[in-house]
Amino acid sequence: MHYTPYTLYPVGALSARAAAQPREGVLLRGDNGGYACLQAWPELGDAPLEYELDALREGTPLRLGERALKCMELDGAARAKGVSLFEGLRVPRSHATLTVSATPSQVYCLHQKGFRVGKIKVIPKIASTVERLVNLAAMVPDWKWRVDFNCTLSPEAALKFWDTLSDAMKERIDFIEDPCAYDVNVWQKLQDAGMPLGYDMPVAEGSSIPTRTSKPMMRIVKPAHHHSTMGMPIFTSYMDHPLGQCWAAYNAALYYTGKPENEVPLCGLVTQHVFKPNAFSEELGMDVTPEFRIPSGTGLGFDKLLAALPWKKL
Repeated sequence: MHYTPYTLYPVGALSARAAAQPREGVLLRGDNGGYACLQAWPELGDAPLEYELDALREGTPLRLGERALKCMELDGAARAKGVSLFEGLRVPRSHATLTVSATPSQVYCLHQKGFRVGKIKVIPKIASTVERLVNLAAMVPDWKWRVDFNCTLSPEAALKFWDTLSDAMKERIDFIEDPCAYDVNVWQKLQDAGMPLGYDMPVAEGSSIPTRTSKPMMRIVKPAHHHSTMGMPIFTSYMDHPLGQCWAAYNAALYYTGKPENEVPLCGLVTQHVFKPNAFSEELGMDVTPEFRIPSGTGLGFDKLLAALPWKKL
């Protein structure tokens, strides 16, 4: 196996737990000619990148390494056949992914590009977050909103946030993702208060929560991190390299192709614009729209760009 490091430069803070600092990751090339992306988020509970790479060297891959190996396996098989992994598949449309520092003008520009749902990362400061959300929402009156706290609120603060919103603003909330650490009784109270919920981070292990509340919740699936074939999940990238985005898009397309269009939720696959441009993101298109642009080439694409990288033995 070979690897090559990369660095992504965010245009703003990417979550309440992650500052606007460069993100380090690696691209991997397997012995079968397949490629994968591996980028860790220690702030969100991942093992550090070095630990993941050491585990791959030792043949005992950790969670992200296991998913990268699966990606390399499928990508390599498609490249050997000279076909795209996306052949015959349809990638779901995406919501607009917004950084913590997103401005009203940026939101309006995304509206002009066809987005109608915004996924926004917010900080655990109730008054300023509500004010900012209301100001952004005023720019695009027909948008729905997905609000992600990354489990940074207390149960009391989560209820306070919901109670602070006007009834009109509540009607525009698609769901609140990970408001606080998961506890079935706490989240049941949030639902009883009228809060629509989505979950990604609250479960330390596994892809489903051990005990469910009485009402449905949206499940967020990041194929770089885990795999799920339950319900109607919202697939998102791991806010990683464009190759990783394509892995997420492929999994979403594989899961939803053939299902009725009105049952396919908006996903979070178009995320290249939250980083400064590079050769790979420019091939996906920095002038983003809700449609995921599939790169040319075999497997997950980017044939020439990948071949030109300086690869080193892992």
